[in-house]
Amino acid sequence: MIQWGDDRYKADLKNLWKLCFPDDTEAFINFYFSAVYRHEETLIYPEKNKPVASLQIIPYRIKIEKTIFNAGYISGAMTHPDFRKKGYMEKLLNVAFEVMKNKKYNYTFLIPQEEWLYDFYGKYGYVRAFPERLKCSYVINNELIKNKSVKDGSIKIFSDSSTIDLSVFYPVYSHFLMKKTNVVLKSRLQVSHILFDFFNEGGVLFANDKGIAFTFKRNNQIIVKEFLYQKDEIKKSFLETIFEYYHLPETIILNDPSAPVVKNVGMIKRLNASSLLHTDVYMSMMLD
Repeated sequence: MIQWGDDRYKADLKNLWKLCFPDDTEAFINFYFSAVYRHEETLIYPEKNKPVASLQIIPYRIKIEKTIFNAGYISGAMTHPDFRKKGYMEKLLNVAFEVMKNKKYNYTFLIPQEEWLYDFYGKYGYVRAFPERLKCSYVINNELIKNKSVKDGSIKIFSDSSTIDLSVFYPVYSHFLMKKTNVVLKSRLQVSHILFDFFNEGGVLFANDKGIAFTFKRNNQIIVKEFLYQKDEIKKSFLETIFEYYHLPETIILNDPSAPVVKNVGMIKRLNASSLLHTDVYMSMMLD
């Protein structure tokens, strides 16, 4: 019988997570279950008093054009290898859909971790959504960023969440998201979780009231995971500051707003027939 989470299952759920998502670090799993996990958002299928399948319904808001809707993000959907192909995940999903409908959620969305899961979730009404854009590469001698006149000394650099004032950062980040036509919004708490995990993975944040860049060093490249900016001159200024900080020859921007779409990285489902279904929804910096 499907149950909600409670304390007696939490340790077993952590072990099940480690088994099903072996690429996740111990630090991330400990953080997730201490800061993000909620009993009241977790559905469990137990066998002999141990969870063998589970998923979480994390509340989010999605802005579609000018209207904001409630949505449920399916996270941590997992089944123990010894109990797969028994229909347990189907039962969990069907209960989750009813729970979300009762809460008046208009949408549910998720990020499949493997390609075959797109077909699996497609059976339950999910469709591919959330476009990923072409990676853009900039080199240090590129004329686009070589002009020193675009440098902006107001760009602040952060490498630790304790140095960020969320009362200042969150309104700026939310403002950039709200300017997008279709977008997954994030609460202040969700942004604080993202920042903690981001810095724990060695990320460096560049930000002012005109732009935000989440960056990592990978081998001999700078990776910009999310880049929000007002206009091209701001983009140039941020790139120059990022180059000067890392002293590496190349920056790779993921999901640059100016780049063409190459694929969809997630899926979305309507929970009531009156909601418009959009697949071109912006989503980034998720705890997935």
